[in-house]
Amino acid sequence: MLFKRIIQGKSMLNADVKSKSAEKCSRRKSECDGCDEHSTILEEIMKMVLLGVVLWAGVTFGSHVAPYPLNLIITSDIIHPPPMYDFPFPSAENLRRLPPVTTAHTNKSIAVSKLGVSMLERLEINLQSAGIVPSLRSVAQGLAIFGYPSDDAMHYEQSSMVVTKASQNLVHSRCGRYGLANDECASFISTLNLRESEYGAECAALERFTCRTNKMSSRYRTFDGSCNNPVRSSWGQSLTGYKRLLHPRYADGIEEPRRAFSHTALPSARLVSTTLANNLDKPDDRKTIALAVWSQFIYHDLVHTPVRKTIHTNLAIRCCDSSGFPLSPRYIHPSCLPISVPHNDSYFKGQYVSCMEYTRSVTTYRGDCTFGAAEQMNQATHFLDGSHIYGSNSRDAAALREVSGGLLKTSRIGDEELLPLSVSPTEKCLVGSSSETCFNAGDVRANMHPWLTALHAVLVKEHNRIARTLAALNPEWISDKLYHEARRIVVAELQHITYKNWLPALTGKTFDELYDNYYSGYNSDVDPTITNSFATAAFHFVNSMLDEDLELEGSNSKLIDNYFKPAILARKGQLHKIVMGMATQRSQGLDFNYDDDLHHRWLGGLDVLAVDVQRGRDHGLPGYSQYRVICDLPQVSTFQHLADVIPQETVDKLARLYEHVSDIDLVVGIMAENPLPGSLLGPTATCFLKEQLWRTRSGDRYFYTHTDEAGSFTKRQLVEIKRASLARLFCDNAAVTAIQRDVFQPPSESNPIVSCDEIKKVNLEAWQDPSQQPDILTRTNKWIKTKVGSGDTTK
Repeated sequence: MLFKRIIQGKSMLNADVKSKSAEKCSRRKSECDGCDEHSTILEEIMKMVLLGVVLWAGVTFGSHVAPYPLNLIITSDIIHPPPMYDFPFPSAENLRRLPPVTTAHTNKSIAVSKLGVSMLERLEINLQSAGIVPSLRSVAQGLAIFGYPSDDAMHYEQSSMVVTKASQNLVHSRCGRYGLANDECASFISTLNLRESEYGAECAALERFTCRTNKMSSRYRTFDGSCNNPVRSSWGQSLTGYKRLLHPRYADGIEEPRRAFSHTALPSARLVSTTLANNLDKPDDRKTIALAVWSQFIYHDLVHTPVRKTIHTNLAIRCCDSSGFPLSPRYIHPSCLPISVPHNDSYFKGQYVSCMEYTRSVTTYRGDCTFGAAEQMNQATHFLDGSHIYGSNSRDAAALREVSGGLLKTSRIGDEELLPLSVSPTEKCLVGSSSETCFNAGDVRANMHPWLTALHAVLVKEHNRIARTLAALNPEWISDKLYHEARRIVVAELQHITYKNWLPALTGKTFDELYDNYYSGYNSDVDPTITNSFATAAFHFVNSMLDEDLELEGSNSKLIDNYFKPAILARKGQLHKIVMGMATQRSQGLDFNYDDDLHHRWLGGLDVLAVDVQRGRDHGLPGYSQYRVICDLPQVSTFQHLADVIPQETVDKLARLYEHVSDIDLVVGIMAENPLPGSLLGPTATCFLKEQLWRTRSGDRYFYTHTDEAGSFTKRQLVEIKRASLARLFCDNAAVTAIQRDVFQPPSESNPIVSCDEIKKVNLEAWQDPSQQPDILTRTNKWIKTKVGSGDTTK
């Protein structure tokens, strides 16, 4: 399996190097008595290292990067996993044909690139003057809010844009004209370090800084994810790039979106969606909407891919005319990648819509601080750490905190405690005025739809409930300690629910069954960084499971009426109704059936599947057939070979859509697969999930189950954390009095609705300082009174 290869790859390479070098040296000795044993071994080791590194992923191009082949031999202080199994490095013969690349060449390319980026200013000013910006409550604004980039993200976008354009120039001038394939050119360019350029220091500050000792020994994780790893301080940090399982397939090797195997244009993402997807109402009687919403909730914790704004005027970008036509060429920003709508589109027929919004994703520096292929940015931390609740940097975290009591800010609307209100509603929500309801959270997507907003409100209330209880148990604790301890507990509850309850609900297997015989403690050699394929395609299944109807007690609402319009939550008693609806409403089946509010009207007028297909091409993701190979599925050369995991009817549709089997988009292949026995997911999606969640756990020093770390829980505290459940969160924070224990499954005979008193609760007395704890007599009397009062001596 894929995650096994990541663990075993390096040790297998080392063993292979030793055995083959010894064998070859022995053969040469028999042929030549004068063979120098030491030089032969050295020679063979060098050859095998070169070969193995190219096959395994080109190890790392770290701070000592030099021209090939020296850069592949010298040990680096920066490891660059996960491996890319198909790293397309030029052959030695091709390399000899290339002229040397000096610092003067790279700096000249940067100068030319900076000039090109500066020339964007005139275009962007013209766009602003002509009003080519998203209007209030428009589809373009919805997409801009969904991928809202921070100022820091846009700063790195501008820097990486210069480096990317310079890389394109180097590909053209230093290797492309000598007959090398684009991917090989891009790989060669990636051996050139930024160290001697004006961007070297900035990249090093993001990727290679040294943490202060107090951060490394801290009981509490940082907000931006830095300094989690004691050696590789930037692993998991926000604003860093995703990693690759496979080498990107950009059309030009550097940035241009992926094209077909024949180098022609791929079929329209909208055409792919309308050909494959339907709108059949097929609820899953085994799963509730809560499973889909929790999936989206943890995905937002792990992944936030921001979309670009204008570089010089800092405005959201519009890529289509307001009437659905393409913009005039003079008004098209280079960051636009609109989705073409076929003239015979069944939904838009008669509306003459031919353009659907899509703006390209923000990029950042490559993890090894080199030139080369573009890498998209994760604006969230790469950890399951509640960054979408607390913020992904210290500034946002401070803005979300109260000044005392260790509490998070909230707003009180009527009798309901909800998320704090945003001070800029028209920027963060699809509302028409600053007086309308819009909430503030650690992630702007908290307002995306009522189910998600309600879940954010529940977790914020849980933090405050815990902080108040800890304050009562430990009167001497200052606000900072109350805040950080409450945050620590909330994150642990989130992790426990995800790995203990959500993962089996989705895959049909527990964590131990999925990862049999694998060490689950902390491993500082494991890079937790989210992969681009996981971020871009693996979690698309959520959209198939959502329903366009929000079933509430006594009333219903439509999803389309609530995208980034969270006013429904401000009504009296609505938090309770939304939570109970989430726990009882059946989810839609996980398949190619999407309700219209997602298939045609997502964020007001987009196609959620088409957008994800376009994003995969924007990110240069290889096709589905390449990924299934690394997930231990057979290699395919014809469409009929796909029938091993994809229904024949779908295979036939794919054959009509795509020219070649290698052209199939990753997200399409994932959604097309038959689910594994007992699971909702097919083999490739399961492969991605297993690979990523194992690294998310093993590579996080603060993961709640890890022992003997600065942030580890005591044995008693860990026992209490393991009593957490989503049902208990709803009981404690949404005025719920009775609910089924497993809210990912609808109520049934085997999963009946019970009183909240019967659902396990985390006992926060485990966090009481010893000096504050009552003596044993007092504790015994309290226990007796509790048991006698409840009439239950079994709990």
